[in-house]
Amino acid sequence: MALRRSSAPVSIDALDADSVASPSGGIGLALAAGRVAMGCAFLAGPVVSVRLLGVDTATATRVAWLARMTAVRDVAIGAGAVGSLVRKRGHVSWLVAAALTDAGDAAAIVLAVRAGRLDRVRGYVVAAGAAAAAGAGVVAVAGTLRRR
Repeated sequence: MALRRSSAPVSIDALDADSVASPSGGIGLALAAGRVAMGCAFLAGPVVSVRLLGVDTATATRVAWLARMTAVRDVAIGAGAVGSLVRKRGHVSWLVAAALTDAGDAAAIVLAVRAGRLDRVRGYVVAAGAAAAAGAGVVAVAGTLRRR
């Protein structure tokens, strides 16, 4: 599949072994692609995605619109990061945005658990996953900045 940057075609194969193995290439690309996949899954099943946090079905149904909003945000950030990593240009900003978003998600979920709005175990597991993704994003950014 060829992508266009200016007039010169660039293919996804342009990600050579060195760039994929680098923190920003490998970790960043995995995080970005995972964000797109998760966003698509949440768009397809917003009630199920909210139920995974231990929220009752009635509440999950009422906030499905909010889950969809979050899913669209994740697809957009992930797609932007994938595109910038493939072009090897501008990806630091996308990776920082993704890391900040994941850190914000982790904090919001922890606050919801503490307020008794989410299942304690499920909420903390999801918050830990979001925090880990934020940390991995920071590693990817740091790897990019070290190589400059």
